[in-house]
Amino acid sequence: MSTQASHARKGYLMMAVLWFAYATFAMNWVAGSSLTPQITAHFFGDRTVDPLISQLVNYSITTARVFANILAALILMKLGPKKAPMLALLFLMMAIVAIYLPNYWAYTAARMVMGLGCSMVIVYMNPVVTRYISDPTEKLRINALNTVSYNVGAFVVSLLFTFFATQFTNNWQLTLTIFAALTAVLFLAWLMFSEEFDLNAASDQNEAVTAYGYRDAIKDSFLWKYAIAFGGFLTLYILSLVGLKPVFDTYTELNGSLVNLLVSGAGIIGTFVGLKIGSRGTPRKPILLTSGLIMIGSFIVTVAFGNISPLVS
Repeated sequence: MSTQASHARKGYLMMAVLWFAYATFAMNWVAGSSLTPQITAHFFGDRTVDPLISQLVNYSITTARVFANILAALILMKLGPKKAPMLALLFLMMAIVAIYLPNYWAYTAARMVMGLGCSMVIVYMNPVVTRYISDPTEKLRINALNTVSYNVGAFVVSLLFTFFATQFTNNWQLTLTIFAALTAVLFLAWLMFSEEFDLNAASDQNEAVTAYGYRDAIKDSFLWKYAIAFGGFLTLYILSLVGLKPVFDTYTELNGSLVNLLVSGAGIIGTFVGLKIGSRGTPRKPILLTSGLIMIGSFIVTVAFGNISPLVS
């Protein structure tokens, strides 16, 4: 095998580990959210639990992801492209520890660390793609596949909880252990297949490098608009997959797992549709605006018709 082929193979293996790491995080988060009644019953017994407390673990994971995005780049520069993802995967493994902690607050803290690791993994995907992939079209495809990893993980769990709900809710600790154990497998895979590389070395030696720091980002109006728009999308998406699942099951005629299945499945399809549209050079602004309006409208219909017409919802 040539040096170049071996180099490319190593890069694809590293990308695969990070891809599955993000998908595994989604599996652990969605599974934990789906098992909220069983988890709160385990830690609080027969006591009535305030909905804010039962959802605290989801809020903490979301909060951790916000701070992780800010810190991940600094950790990457400090530890390098091999050790930084290793730390992120180690944080993801807190999903295993959380299951067997003695109280709900410790469980929540451990799951928060898991969320921290997830957001670090997302940040570390891009340097690996940049280092090992030189073709712009292939980069676009791989980045699109990276975004779909969360949907795949959520889809798998939603599928299992829709058709095998009794088996997967019977013992919440066993169920979460099965999903969480995958993080340990990926940690070992990273130890085996990853390598150190120079973050400043572009995959294409002829590619011009433009300095762009935090100060430039703060002044970039497009970045602010895109971040706010993407934040709105994430709010609705996370609410649909995680926050509202127990609400749908308790207060509406909807099956929360089925809603998760449809949302995550549509997310997978949407990724490939978007990739197809993007490859044609179609103007992106009208597509983004239309998608946003459809998303907001469909979310409103889902909530409004939850007790009126589950089929429409």
